[in-house]
Amino acid sequence: MSAVRWTLLLGGLFALVVFQTSASPEFPLFGVGPQAVLIVVCCWALVRPPIETLVMIPLAGIGLGLLAFQGMAESVAALAPIGLAALTWGAWQRERSPAPLAMEWLAVILLIGAATVLHFTVHAIAVELSTTGVNWLAALRTVLLGGVLGNMLVGAVVYWFVRIPTARQKLLREPRTAFG
Repeated sequence: MSAVRWTLLLGGLFALVVFQTSASPEFPLFGVGPQAVLIVVCCWALVRPPIETLVMIPLAGIGLGLLAFQGMAESVAALAPIGLAALTWGAWQRERSPAPLAMEWLAVILLIGAATVLHFTVHAIAVELSTTGVNWLAALRTVLLGGVLGNMLVGAVVYWFVRIPTARQKLLREPRTAFG
């Protein structure tokens, strides 16, 4: 990937972190603001090369830690399993033929749901350890359930904004044959 593309990728990631920390809470779905960074990183993990995701995860975690007052360690740890998913999906794609589009879309939605649960768990444990505690029943009912549903719904749409430009790039790189 060229220096210009990396600059655009990192600039876009910075803009996304700023959006999540400033504007995302103002648009609640199911009572919780969607986690734009988590959604985009999950979509990116299964659509783009894993190296891009592995660079985005720590930078996004650091940015969220600095701007959202969540703590950098928790933010990076909460996003880290997405890197494992990116590497696993990339290895699976290399061994087999590319997954059908519907299967990739479903995998992204499931990854967003799983990443949201892990993200909630990491931050709830951090709050439990650093304060007087968490009302787990209320947090599970409101924050986790609303977060999972909202993130999966937004992720089902955001996936296409990541996938469509990527599909065009793949088509431009593949040589055309006389029959296709």
